[in-house]
Amino acid sequence: MKENNSQSTKAPLTSAERILAVLFGVGFILGILLSPLGVEPRMPELRTLAFAGFFIIVGMLLPLIGLVSVWLRRPRLAGVLAVIDAILLFLTAPADQALFFFTVAPPPAVTIGEYILIFVGVGYMLYGPRVYENRT
Repeated sequence: MKENNSQSTKAPLTSAERILAVLFGVGFILGILLSPLGVEPRMPELRTLAFAGFFIIVGMLLPLIGLVSVWLRRPRLAGVLAVIDAILLFLTAPADQALFFFTVAPPPAVTIGEYILIFVGVGYMLYGPRVYENRT
């Protein structure tokens, strides 16, 4: 009798995919920390509820979907989500400092977190296209 030991062997993640997965994880964790679940005390001063949806999408959903897409070997989707999230992250910190989202200035912890997210966005811009191109 012939035994069928064929296991599903997936190719290991490339270094760019691993780095992008770490960046998505950091972005997701910072997204939670910069929400009312973390250090954000200004929710009553939010200008409109639409901005809350924006923060949930940019800070939590896009990184989570990107992380899952890397894990499920969907590099094209992960690369596109990384670039989209990077573009939106680059707008968030300056707009928050200009009091666009809230009626009061951000506390120092939020300011530091937003500027860390800008560096995460730079990583998204560097590794998102690499992941997208490597597995086309």
